[in-house]
Amino acid sequence: MRFVSILILTVAFNYGQNLKVSFMRFYGNDHDYMADIRLLATNRFGQPHIQVFYNDRKVPVLKEWINVEGESLKQEFLEYGNDNKLVRRYFLNSDQKPDSLIQFGMDEPWSEEFRKVSIEQSYNYYEGQESKFILNKADQIQSIQFINVRGEQYGEINFIYDHLGLLSGEVWTSLPDELVIRRFAYEVDMLANRKEIWEYDRNGQELSHIALTQPPASALYKTPPPRYGNRLDEISILLEDIREKKLNVPFDIFIPKTDYDLMILTNGDSLMIHLVELGIQRVKFIIVGEKDELTMPKFRVESITSRYGERIYP
Repeated sequence: MRFVSILILTVAFNYGQNLKVSFMRFYGNDHDYMADIRLLATNRFGQPHIQVFYNDRKVPVLKEWINVEGESLKQEFLEYGNDNKLVRRYFLNSDQKPDSLIQFGMDEPWSEEFRKVSIEQSYNYYEGQESKFILNKADQIQSIQFINVRGEQYGEINFIYDHLGLLSGEVWTSLPDELVIRRFAYEVDMLANRKEIWEYDRNGQELSHIALTQPPASALYKTPPPRYGNRLDEISILLEDIREKKLNVPFDIFIPKTDYDLMILTNGDSLMIHLVELGIQRVKFIIVGEKDELTMPKFRVESITSRYGERIYP
């Protein structure tokens, strides 16, 4: 859940950085904004107001609430599709931290899953629905509210956290009847690297139980430490097994592969190499077609990509 909140902030920030503003207008309050009753720029000083930024298509892309002292109270970023249809609204508080996000449309993943287990409604009941993600003070998802096109909330998912801030449960509630239609319980054992998940239906019956454990490094890697270059990633080892042992994979598979690793230098030059060792300060390698082992300071290296397309450095 913390990943989602960080994603909200990152997307909102990046979207805000890429805003193309053509002009701005001022309004006394939200009612005036909806009625397009504008405030003269010279009259905005000394009173709370809303300043709205528009792009070249004359649609608002940013709303900012300003107090009497001229300080920003909150911001709202508006994102549109190619057809000028509103797709998302991002909300930031006065500390420029994510407060909530609203995503419009029936294809929002959480709402799709919720509707699969909710009470079936009439045709077009969910058309134009919106999903509102609300964060708590710890920047974690506190709840997701599902609202239909008539502005009525038809469902909600509440997330429960323990004293360590770890997710311990989910409660899916159908509204307005306030019927719990799905529940999840999570248990994390950090010492054993084990996580268990229970799922229950609307009658409290257990539907599934999954236990996840992280295997030790000895079970993931075939080469003993120290591991250098593309040997760090178990995917490379698996792909090498498939290639060298000519294993018969029971499904279609495409393995992107070159014969060498690719090193890009900070000056833009590229070298096809055999990576020997990736040290703390230096890179040891052999240029394709050569025999001598060379050394390059890491500050001169932009990136190294393995023969399987995996990023090795940075």
